Amino acid sequence: MQPTTLQDLQRQTAALTQLLTFAEVCSLLRKSRSGLYKLMAANPTFPRAHKDGDARSARAYFVAAEIAQWQQSQLSTRDAA
Repeated sequence: MQPTTLQDLQRQTAALTQLLTFAEVCSLLRKSRSGLYKLMAANPTFPRAHKDGDARSARAYFVAAEIAQWQQSQLSTRDAA
């Protein structure tokens, strides 16, 4: 079904999952590439990346909502302590 109005288009795009590249997550968390790898290895609750294909060189993406939820849980555990 093609969107007929701007509101229909906005509703459809709001339902899509936003994906972040590795570089975007690094920038968002203010981490270097190696710092993000260390965080991923040290913290098992950090969201896993999703590869865009089977090749080793396939780009990895993170779900933006999962990153936001993880960040919020880190803040809430800090506030609880």
